[in-house]
Amino acid sequence: MGSVNREAFEEYPEVGFLRDELTGLPILNSVLEQVDFHLQRRDQVGFLYFDVVQFHLLKETYGREISEALLEESGQALARLRGRLFRDRDLVAVGGRGTDYFVIFLFSPPRHKASFSQSDLKMVSCRVVQKLTNLINEKAASLGVKEKIDFHSGYTVIVHDPETPVERLVYEAQKEAALQSDLDEVLVTFVSNLTHELRTPLTCIKGYAETLLEGALEDRDLARRWLQVISEEAERLERLINDLLDVSMMEAQQVEFHFEPTDLLLLAQRTAEVLMPHASKSGVTLAVRGTDALPLIQGDRDRLNQVLLNLVDNAVKYSPPGSEVILRLGLGAPGWVFLEVLDRGTGIPASQLPRIFERFYRIEKGRGARHGGRGLGLSIAKRIAEAHGGDLSVESQMGSGSVFRLDLPVRGPFIEEGRDEED
Repeated sequence: MGSVNREAFEEYPEVGFLRDELTGLPILNSVLEQVDFHLQRRDQVGFLYFDVVQFHLLKETYGREISEALLEESGQALARLRGRLFRDRDLVAVGGRGTDYFVIFLFSPPRHKASFSQSDLKMVSCRVVQKLTNLINEKAASLGVKEKIDFHSGYTVIVHDPETPVERLVYEAQKEAALQSDLDEVLVTFVSNLTHELRTPLTCIKGYAETLLEGALEDRDLARRWLQVISEEAERLERLINDLLDVSMMEAQQVEFHFEPTDLLLLAQRTAEVLMPHASKSGVTLAVRGTDALPLIQGDRDRLNQVLLNLVDNAVKYSPPGSEVILRLGLGAPGWVFLEVLDRGTGIPASQLPRIFERFYRIEKGRGARHGGRGLGLSIAKRIAEAHGGDLSVESQMGSGSVFRLDLPVRGPFIEEGRDEED
């Protein structure tokens, strides 16, 4: 680190810093001595993190000039917020390869407080994000950018530790804040989607029940039809709650699996039999293609059946009348088997494939809604595959259809390291 007059940090907080050419803000690595100075004086420093990787993704659609214009505006906006949303002596810097994120170091806790609390940092972070989001989206709209730009933010407290270099303290704070940013985004999305999913059947149940109570019970045929709707919506709500419990329990690794010798070909045949009436109504045929030489695997039959039902049901939903859905089984790598579900549907856009197994994510959004999808089935299926030591993957081409592939180890997830497959 270059020599900087440490006493000047109080009066001239940005003296001697290296500057980012695009935003004009100090580069993170050049401000660490000032951070260390304040840590030694106050024992803690507030740390805010703002991820702007989305700006670099905009480069692919709108070009480098617009992407950099938005980054430059973001840096200037953060600089203007000093003295308004945080103190003049607090420090804004940029980091990452190029400009991947902004950070703010808060050197003094709120007035009348001896130290920062998480709620203090959250309040500042939320205010900065709100202001920054409004400013940048106005700028983006003026440049012809159609997408809404979001800032992912995180926050934490850096505590002075004389045994740990300041570089390490800042690095760990950055990791913690970035992780919190991801978790907060997941939580907000989860709660938003969950609220929507629960509200739809509840609104339907409430509406029909109120109408019946207002006098529709006198018409027996009408009352029976509406009670049937209420019953169906209640079942839908029950399935959603069960799916949510499955996802939560699997993520917490609290689901008990019962592994036993399992005939995957037989499971596939039974799945086809169960869904054949549903497929016939849609004008879709089902075919199972495998080999009797397929070995038994160590698997949980009920959970694997859940995976197959989900994959085949989805394939039928998104297949045009007159097409065929194929369940194909075979030997994979040594000690592995696979099952593929092939359809000739519309396919899945390449941009959506990386997110296909996320909770509540729906293919083509509206299409999933039309078919009553909850956006949980594939997420659950993926976790069941992983619990078996296997994997669930997808390949798709627009206009040609999709292939979901389930790969499973014959001996299950508990093969002891170093043992021969043939022991």
